[in-house]
Parts: sequence; structure tokens; C-alpha cells
Amino acid sequence: MVRHIRRIPLGTATRTCISSSGAAASRVRAWSEMGTKFTIRIRTSACFRVANRSCTSSGINESRPFSSAAARAADITASRSRSIEPPRQLAPSTSSVSEEEVAHFDALASTWWDADRNPLIGMNPTRVSYIVQTLQTAGGGVLGSSVDSSAVSRPTDTSHPPPRPLHGLRALDVGCGGGLLSESLARLGADVTAVDPSIEVANAAREHSQHHPLTRRIDYRGGMSAEDLVRELTIVDANVTDANITAADASAHLFDLVCVLEVVEHATDPQSLLDSACQLLRPGGLLFVSTLNRTAKSYVLAIAGAEHIMRMVPVGTHTWEKFLSPAEVGDLIISSEESKMEVVDTCGMVLKPPFVDMRWTLDRNDTDVNWIGAYRKKENKEEEHF
Repeated sequence: MVRHIRRIPLGTATRTCISSSGAAASRVRAWSEMGTKFTIRIRTSACFRVANRSCTSSGINESRPFSSAAARAADITASRSRSIEPPRQLAPSTSSVSEEEVAHFDALASTWWDADRNPLIGMNPTRVSYIVQTLQTAGGGVLGSSVDSSAVSRPTDTSHPPPRPLHGLRALDVGCGGGLLSESLARLGADVTAVDPSIEVANAAREHSQHHPLTRRIDYRGGMSAEDLVRELTIVDANVTDANITAADASAHLFDLVCVLEVVEHATDPQSLLDSACQLLRPGGLLFVSTLNRTAKSYVLAIAGAEHIMRMVPVGTHTWEKFLSPAEVGDLIISSEESKMEVVDTCGMVLKPPFVDMRWTLDRNDTDVNWIGAYRKKENKEEEHF
């Protein structure tokens, strides 16, 4: 008996659509044809909340009831004329997503790519450099050439096409936000899937990705957590012969690298989040995690300094008690349900003075505040199907 992957069809009891216009772009709507009002169903990570609301933003005038079948058909036709895409609807489940955090980041969607309001823009080249360097040294030789970290900060400069050392690799960006990391990985050649529990933020990321030919292929999935993706790509026990699949088929939907960057500190259940990330990683693949260490120094710099004094990020963005040390994250990953993970490396990320220009560097001797780590999923030499 071996394991393979099968996709679970995502059932939909009602017809749904996502409107791509205006502020309504993030809402998932399901309509009932039994009455004169429409029911809007807003999907969260754990459940579907149902509330009657106005649908004027979708182009349907709810201020009057449908007076005739013709008027009703005209309104529905008008609403369908806009660009829509089918949502990925999931049944309610327990996950590590905080509804409060989702609402917080929804409000940041429009400013995600504003360098004056998002310090992650300055940090991103350093994170990407670490990922590429680690894949080169500990990724089983899948990468050949080195990469200039400045290449990831030229998202629209087609006159200087960046090197593509990640070509042929499948990458997953968990908690992708507005797509900073996703776009960098795509420009370096990876086939990127990006999930985020915020539909609003994922829509902003999808819109921004259209500005460059190398990033348009990113598969953004708003309203989805890592746990949801595991459920979509459910791993089951089956007989390879009976299922008529090969070893390659069994691991086709897993990822060569999974990134969970600046996400763990916002999760309600870090163990669940990291368990899911490990399950989505193919044997031999690398998991990258970055977060903040829970130290007095991190409180002074990340909470008091960055939020309350410098106002670099909105007050309340971070909760110091949720910060995790490299040892704590390592323990969570090693003790995951997969139990096939090993620590590869950890390294600090330090903001260089003067701090206002947001220049970051890697420092193995300083993990007191921001840090990033790499973890490998062991290959089972006894089973050729994986």
C-alpha cells in the first residue's frame, strides 16, 4: 500500500461568482432565485456567514423588487457581463486562520506595494536571496547558477530579464499577501501557487501580477488557507496498481518548495499551519519559514519602535506573545504529523542603519528579531514511489 494524491471535487450547492469590479471584488456571492432579495455569502476560513446585503455594487438594483421576469432577466444578464471567475468553494473546516487578522490585512490590500507603507518590500530581496542560496547549497543540486538579489526588485524592467534559477520548480507561497514573494519566485522561473485567507488581498495580488509577463501565470487562490489546500489535495492510502497511477502521478501535486514567510506570527494554531505546509511538500523538498523571535529586543524594535513610534506598520499588526524562536519553530516542524522533516539552517535578518531606507542583510549571529529558516522533508529510500 502506498500513498497517492487525488483531487476532491469542490461541490457547490449554489451557483456562485466573484465580481472583479470595485470594492466588491473580494466577496463571494451565491444567489437564490426563490425570492426578490439576494443572499450574499461571505466565505471565511472556518465557515460561511450568511447575511442579506445590498447587491448594488454587482450591478443589480435591489432598491426595487423584480417587477417582471423580463426586468429580472435583464438585471441578471447585466451582472454576468462583468469579468468573473469561479471561486474555490470549500466546506467549513478548522484552520489556523484568524478572522481578525484577515480583516486587518483586508484593509492593507490597496497599499501592499507602497514602499513607504510596507516594510516587507525592503526585506523581500533578502528573503529571496536566502531561499535561492539555500536551494543551491542544500537543495540536492537542483539549482545551477547564482542569482543577483537585485533582480527580484525590478518587477517591471523587461530590458534586464532576471536569471531563472528556479525554472522547473513548483513553489507554494502560503499567506502570500499582495504577492511580493510570489512575483519574485515567478520571475526566477518557478511555477507558483499562492494562497491567502484574504480574498481582498489575493485579488490585489492578482491585479498587480498582470503588469509583468513572467508573473501572470501565478495561480492566486484567495479565501484559502494551507489547511484548505491540503484538503483539496487530499493524501490517501491506495494501491498503485489498482489505482493505475505511477509514482510521478502520486507526487505531481506536491511542491518542491513551500514558503511560509511572516505568517506564523499571525496564526491561531502554528502547529496546524506548519503541519499542513509539511504535507504539501514533496520528499526532498524544502520548507522556508520566517517570523520574529520572542525577545525583549523584538518587542522594543518590532512593537514599540516599528508600530508605535515610527508607524512603519499599523498599530496592532503584531502580537509579541505570538512570536516564535528558531528552536520553537524547529520543534513544531520536527514534531509535525509528517515526522519526516529535518532542520537545514536558520539565519537572522537584520535591518541595516540608517533604518529609514529599509535595507536588510543576513546575519547568522543575530536571530533576536527577524529570522528565516530552512527545513527539508526526508526522502524515503525504501519506497520508490516517493
